[in-house]
Amino acid sequence: MERELHEAERERDLLGVRIEGLRAQRDALRRLVEAPVMQQREIKDLTKAEAIVKVLQSSERPMGLGEIAQALTAAGRRTNSNGASVYLDGLLKAGRVVRVRRGQYRAA
Repeated sequence: MERELHEAERERDLLGVRIEGLRAQRDALRRLVEAPVMQQREIKDLTKAEAIVKVLQSSERPMGLGEIAQALTAAGRRTNSNGASVYLDGLLKAGRVVRVRRGQYRAA
């Protein structure tokens, strides 16, 4: 009986983790669908820093590094979170971007 109870509790815990992972994926997909789609022509002639600011300006809410990278890639400027992070640091120091909370940014 104890062994079965232990196995059932373990399964419950694993399901809880799986549920949270699925919720996180769902929420990420929702944010991606809701994010403004920028056209390539809007950012193709911009520097990457300027393109990041443009992406943030077009968003109605703060964005995370992954969301910024996805928006840039969707608009034809392939980048990843690490690449966006390097530019965000300079944009923060220049006052062109504001960190609203840990990992969330908006245009200044």
